[in-house]
Amino acid sequence: MTSSSPQIDLIPLRAVLASGQPTTLDLVVKITPPAPTVEVQRPPLNLGLVIDRSGSMTGAKIDYARQAACYAVEQLLPTDRVSVTIFDDRIETIVPSTPALQKTPILQAIQQVSARGSTALHGAWIEGGMQVGQQLQPAWLNRVILLSDGLANVGETNPDVIAADVHGLSKRGISTTTMGVGNDYNEDMLEAMARSGDGNFYHIESPQQLPSIFQTELFGLMGTIGHQVSLGIEPQSDVAVVDVFNDLDRNQYGRLQLPNLIVGMPILIALRLKVPALTESTEFCRFRLAWNDPNQAGRQVLRVSLRLPIVPGTQLEEFPLNPIVQEQIALLLAARAKAEAVRQLDLGNFAEASKSLQCAQQAVAAAPASALTQTEMQRLQDLDKDITNGEIARSRKNAVYQRYSSERSRPV
Repeated sequence: MTSSSPQIDLIPLRAVLASGQPTTLDLVVKITPPAPTVEVQRPPLNLGLVIDRSGSMTGAKIDYARQAACYAVEQLLPTDRVSVTIFDDRIETIVPSTPALQKTPILQAIQQVSARGSTALHGAWIEGGMQVGQQLQPAWLNRVILLSDGLANVGETNPDVIAADVHGLSKRGISTTTMGVGNDYNEDMLEAMARSGDGNFYHIESPQQLPSIFQTELFGLMGTIGHQVSLGIEPQSDVAVVDVFNDLDRNQYGRLQLPNLIVGMPILIALRLKVPALTESTEFCRFRLAWNDPNQAGRQVLRVSLRLPIVPGTQLEEFPLNPIVQEQIALLLAARAKAEAVRQLDLGNFAEASKSLQCAQQAVAAAPASALTQTEMQRLQDLDKDITNGEIARSRKNAVYQRYSSERSRPV
């Protein structure tokens, strides 16, 4: 990895503004983490694996969970640390935080895990966090990975309380990733935990996906060059931010909370500005990207500003619409349609949920054709088909997960 700064590209829908008239300008802010230029030692990982072993995990689920956890341990370096906590109605740390030096006893402990009992999810997450916290090093990558297929039904079960606890832990430098398996877990709670915890959320339809999802998460963690990432949007003069199409949380300063900066994974933020009539080119919006770098002390900050040429209104049509901006806004409007579909499903308005998804299909079809828009069209059709077939839980979970991933520029 490298300690150089990420690159910020400001991509307007049109590369100019018309002279003397107000403009509604759509814009994509593309943040590209730097590619590795030299091979350097990555920061050590300090992982807390927290695995649901409740009765519903019996069979393939617990088998693949064991495989996934073993895979994670096998990828660790001797300088990394790992703990393993399992839970049902009881919580047991079968591997207290230990260096990943002697892996055989860790793997043997994981392979002996079997399913039983209820789901003390919150207490188990706390225990996993404590295991990581006992060995907390600011320069390390500290994360709890929680895997569950069910509802929190033992101990604390209030999603708001749990999310607040997760947020508090993230402020100490320990992030949380959540993985929900099947159709019986609470996707709203697991998503809220990931959002509050500066980690990732995964919906895993089949337990067979677990090893590959663990691989994605672990490689992403190893490629993390920035965490606690924020983006400030600072319009100048009378410019106004009309909309931010990514429905992301904001921090206490009103800045967008972005996903971690990971090598090879750009982040795209789409927004709409209302620009007053201008007669000469001027800086009309500033952007402030900030992040914590495991390899550098202190908060890292990068600032860029937006300025476009001014042309007569009669020449405006000579400048084409940017397909990247069109595509990204179509995808994010589809994400909003999925959120509305979820809301309607919760109200029992299945026809309205389908209508929202069908309107999104029309919007995506109007965007320039690409591999991403074609994939999105198929996903919208599949969600609608599940609703029609009465697969409501499945449709809802996929809609929540797809919306979450689109907003964070993450592949599903």
